[in-house]
Amino acid sequence: MFAFFHKHIKLIIATVILAGVAFGIDDHSTADTSTNSSKTSTSAKVSVQATYPIHAHAYALRKNATLYTDARLSQGMSAKPLLKDTWYRSQAAKLLVKGKPAVAYKLTNASGKYTYWALHSSVKSINSKSFNVKLAAAGNQFTNKRIGFFGDSIPAGWDGYHFYLNNAYGDWLAKYLGTNNRIINEAVPSAKIVGHRFAYVGPILKPQDLTMQIRYHKSAIQKMNMIFIHIGTNDYTNFSNSGSLENVINHLKRNVQYIQKLNPNAKIYGVLPISRYTANGFNRENIMNDSQYTYGQLRHEEALMYRRLGATVIDFQQFAPNIITSENKDVTLEDREIHPTAQTAQKLGYALARKLAD
Repeated sequence: MFAFFHKHIKLIIATVILAGVAFGIDDHSTADTSTNSSKTSTSAKVSVQATYPIHAHAYALRKNATLYTDARLSQGMSAKPLLKDTWYRSQAAKLLVKGKPAVAYKLTNASGKYTYWALHSSVKSINSKSFNVKLAAAGNQFTNKRIGFFGDSIPAGWDGYHFYLNNAYGDWLAKYLGTNNRIINEAVPSAKIVGHRFAYVGPILKPQDLTMQIRYHKSAIQKMNMIFIHIGTNDYTNFSNSGSLENVINHLKRNVQYIQKLNPNAKIYGVLPISRYTANGFNRENIMNDSQYTYGQLRHEEALMYRRLGATVIDFQQFAPNIITSENKDVTLEDREIHPTAQTAQKLGYALARKLAD
């Protein structure tokens, strides 16, 4: 993951450039229009200038949204029966609607059952307060809680090539728990437990490694109720210069203790590194790195340390083992090695929320 962030950061720029390149003007809809909503036709007023692929991003639909069968907006239907669904874009289209420029997205809902086109003006952030997906089991126990995340690319919402900003699994956690607050996400791609680096995230220079994340966000930590630490996989990476496993765990221990000193009332959750695979598809659990420890040993020692300090251990492999597996990794991981897709991030957030709410 350490290498992926630097290797693929240029693709953020490439994605933007793609938006101006035409890959074709025809789109064949796979929409399921089995709902009994009235339909309208607007194709005579719409001209498709270009269609192009676009990286996945989660959206909710606005209450007055119209869904269409194709990029020409030929047949429209009310989105009201589907307002509680989450939608993921896969394509975009540059349009002229009544002579005015517009953008439409090809959207598929989280279950994969429906695919439609919708104008950009018809979608909204999943963090919108009007998009309510709170779990019944959460009740009011998490209302107004302030959740903070520290760590690497996984909690940061980096898929190995670009960010799905504000769609990270922590964002979904807060939505499903019904906190009514946005999370404070200080995680940075390629972050390590051992180190004192800074890194640019877009135009902003941010503290990257865990020690610096904590040091530069002390005041924010003191206001948090729930603090999640998800880090370690980049220290395991070969040539990380993080040293022995004992050194890595000692650094992590000091950072957790410092958080406890800053905010003794906050509940701390130690999230173990998620499943990771080699470029050839092998699970890294029992593969030794250049510091002579395996990925599984890192996860084991992190868990022991968190428990000794009274933190709650979060192990997705234990309570949600089917989200990422050797069999589905080519679909659930964007780079097929470590970074979850935007859709997988939603599943992780949902699974974690259920665990905490039950």
